[in-house]
Amino acid sequence: MVKVKCHLSAGCLSKIYMILSMAEQARLFLWTMILGAVTGVAFDFFRIARITVKHPDFLTQIEDLLYWLFASVLIFYFILHRNSGEVRIYAIIGVFSGMCLYFISLSGVIIKTTIFIIDIIKKIIITTVNIIMFPFKLLINLLSYPVRAIIKWSLKRAAHGKSIARKANRFAKIKMRNFKKEIYIIRKKI
Repeated sequence: MVKVKCHLSAGCLSKIYMILSMAEQARLFLWTMILGAVTGVAFDFFRIARITVKHPDFLTQIEDLLYWLFASVLIFYFILHRNSGEVRIYAIIGVFSGMCLYFISLSGVIIKTTIFIIDIIKKIIITTVNIIMFPFKLLINLLSYPVRAIIKWSLKRAAHGKSIARKANRFAKIKMRNFKKEIYIIRKKI
């Protein structure tokens, strides 16, 4: 059996047991609050997408799942990187308080501003497309006038042809009735 002696210094112990000073804890708490605000901003992007582009409920559920996966990975990576993977209650409180502060203070303004900007961009794009398409619409209308006139004339002729066919059909029915009467009379005489 081999015994290993370990000479631990004070610096080595702090790395092993991850003893954080109050300043480091306060810094970690502030960083987790910022992280909470960042995850709140990410959630607002999903909310803005839902408002600007209407979509079914199952896509909303998929978006929520993607958001929580993103937030979980982000928080896990942050805690792993900043706190060596140790989950501290004040870090979790920091994330949720950062989210809450963001939603109370900036969320409404950011959503309204972003939607306003998106609406302006949509109007600019629609106006630009209408300006670009105007000559083509005008050309189509000018070229379609003779086509519409020909179609209208053809429909009139077809309607006239239908009236002739109706008259012929009526005439044929009258002739058929007369023919049946004549056959009836001939049968009676025989």
